[in-house]
Amino acid sequence: MPKVAVYTIALNEEKHVQRWYDSIKEADLLLIADTGSTDKTKELAESLGITVMDISVKPWRFDVARNASLALLPGDIDICIQLDMDEVLTPGWRPIVEQAFADGNNWPLYKHVNGRKEDGTPVFYSMYYKIHPRHGFTWKFPIHEVIVPIPGTEFRRDFISVEADHIQDLTKSRSSYLDLLETAVREEPLDWRMNHYLCREYRQFEDWLKVLQSAYKTFALPEGWDVERASTCMWASEAADRLQLPQLAFEWAEKATLSAPHFYEMWHWRAHLAFMAGNWQECRNFAIKILELQRQDHHLVKPWVWDFAGYDLLALSSSRLGLAADALKYGQMALDGAPPQETERLSANLRDYQAAAGN
Repeated sequence: MPKVAVYTIALNEEKHVQRWYDSIKEADLLLIADTGSTDKTKELAESLGITVMDISVKPWRFDVARNASLALLPGDIDICIQLDMDEVLTPGWRPIVEQAFADGNNWPLYKHVNGRKEDGTPVFYSMYYKIHPRHGFTWKFPIHEVIVPIPGTEFRRDFISVEADHIQDLTKSRSSYLDLLETAVREEPLDWRMNHYLCREYRQFEDWLKVLQSAYKTFALPEGWDVERASTCMWASEAADRLQLPQLAFEWAEKATLSAPHFYEMWHWRAHLAFMAGNWQECRNFAIKILELQRQDHHLVKPWVWDFAGYDLLALSSSRLGLAADALKYGQMALDGAPPQETERLSANLRDYQAAAGN
């Protein structure tokens, strides 16, 4: 049988240790490279039989830490799985992974799930790639790091039915992210992905001028996933709107829908801009695409847009255009999918629509 190791880096993860262990205890080796925990992470892990080794990475970079943790694995390991402490693998993962490697699929893709519905299906997910052979790989980028083959090596990448659930710890600080992303872009100025994430980080800090500057640079690069390119455009449009540059906001919003016309979130943003400008026909034209397009299932999906906000804009614009029946229909759909904090406003809107429809 092949030897399987699950490895990770950790800093003050005591509340996740048991859950992490329970999901991957079938592995032959569990290894935590601890980067300076002051809680009970190490004690709890060692009590469960997990190998814990100390590493120090200064200045901090995720790629250096990941490579250090990978280097700690014995050379006779066949299959490596990098799994963060706030992630778990779905039951039954090991035989699926072993079969993939036996078939020559030795760098498989699998679902990385961020949240699930009540029936257990993913809210959205991305494809992950962190199951790999022991040799021939290295981690790259100081943040949002990826594992890549050493030049000259080739591996198969077919999908397998394993899922890793990311149970995000929102108490974790991301204060270092901006500096690390700026470092990544300095090191790899033509890398689409790093530029895209840097633009998103500037948006997190509401540094609108830098969002725009970053978006111009990012959009000029020839590569990139279409929905990421579109999202970059949307952030630039939002920045222009915040900077009171309406024409520029419109231009970037148009680029967003041109970049990914199948991605409704971009049309919703254009509908929002039209709503703010009181352009009711455009608002309806853009919002109504929620009836034509399919909800996607990746990390850039905005569930609230699909649950109620798209229908809300469609109802509001329909009402302003005198389409009372449509306003009533879509107003009810918005209310049906709304979170508690929106129900009072949407209920009031619905009463107005009912009155206009003569109900």
